[in-house]
Amino acid sequence: MEAVRSTEKVRCGQLSSLKYRSSIQRYLATSHVMSSVSLDQKEQVATSYVTYADLECVDYKYLLCGLSDGGVAIYDTSVVKEGCIYGEVGSIKGGQRGTHKYQVECVQWYPADAGLFSTSSRDKKIKIWDPNRMKVVDQFDIDCHIHHHQMSPVATKHSLLAVAGDSGEVILCDLRTGTSTHRLRGHDGAVRTTQWSPRVQHFLTSSGCDRTVRMWDVRASQPFIMALDASNHAGEIFRKTKKIKRIPQAHKSQVVSFCYTHDGLWLLTFGHDGELKLWNSTTGRKMDVNYGEMFTDTRRNLRMAVTPSMYPDLVFLPCKSKVLVLEILTGRLVNVMSGHFSTVFGALYNPSSMNLYTFGNDRNFITWTPKVFDVNELEEEDENRTLGLLELPKRQRVTQDNWSSDED
Repeated sequence: MEAVRSTEKVRCGQLSSLKYRSSIQRYLATSHVMSSVSLDQKEQVATSYVTYADLECVDYKYLLCGLSDGGVAIYDTSVVKEGCIYGEVGSIKGGQRGTHKYQVECVQWYPADAGLFSTSSRDKKIKIWDPNRMKVVDQFDIDCHIHHHQMSPVATKHSLLAVAGDSGEVILCDLRTGTSTHRLRGHDGAVRTTQWSPRVQHFLTSSGCDRTVRMWDVRASQPFIMALDASNHAGEIFRKTKKIKRIPQAHKSQVVSFCYTHDGLWLLTFGHDGELKLWNSTTGRKMDVNYGEMFTDTRRNLRMAVTPSMYPDLVFLPCKSKVLVLEILTGRLVNVMSGHFSTVFGALYNPSSMNLYTFGNDRNFITWTPKVFDVNELEEEDENRTLGLLELPKRQRVTQDNWSSDED
């Protein structure tokens, strides 16, 4: 009856359909529980495990996994065999021709479609694969150990692949020509992670062991256009005419993970110092959001996940053997997922099924699904959130729906 009543409120215009939909999505995204569905790794458990994973962003269907033995595997998350395992689309074990010599450090689907994917490893090679044949179609030989790579999700005027390595440079490789175009120099020490902006196709962000997070315009000749400053100043813009006295640091220790929100307006960074920070990606200013105390026991790159098109948006942050779920703009902790026995390496969020996938050092790959929908809890949460609107400034409250309950 409660669900019918809420639907009736939407039909009568007493409740915004967008607000009702957002409330349902948020309820499901904050109620993940461990599922029995996992990968079909019966033959691989003793020899390999997932070190990195990526979900294609067209149908959110195919899961690409890099393995510790240098091999790769693809799974169809829409097909569950025997009620507990995802169907395997294709795989190639480590040690075979074309695979990496060491464990796979990073994998990524081609952003436009699932017709290609790329892998990288500490064997100084980046491989471009045809998923239909599971064959290498191109390869880049880099002169340093590789920690991470990424292709732009929105690029239409270039096909550059950004590579983070031990040389202290961000190496740009062109998929069209098959060669390295140029290098972005500036980091003092190894570059750990790179991320392209989801808003501007020529903007690139990188983090390194020197505790800095830098933003680049790959078209410009200057070293970099901005470095995030933890002292809460606006991003310092460096030009050719200015002499650089000190490079601002974003964290007190090495940055182990960062990612943009889905709209590209905000940037989240997480350091080995246990701090999660939120930055304005346009101005470089650190926002005054307190996420609480967090800890990490690894200097390895971690992959965090964010929810798209949800109010408020959430971040899934690996923190030791747990995954913390926090509201991005408020810092409020809404869920803690415990299931791994060791360090969690990464989390992937599926916007289509609202499932969450996590993998870690315990060699486990866990699927988390939203628990059974309870409308009564949703109604109570909506009432509490409506009361909280009274504390918002009037300018923000104008955009909110003014509706009253049946009891008023």
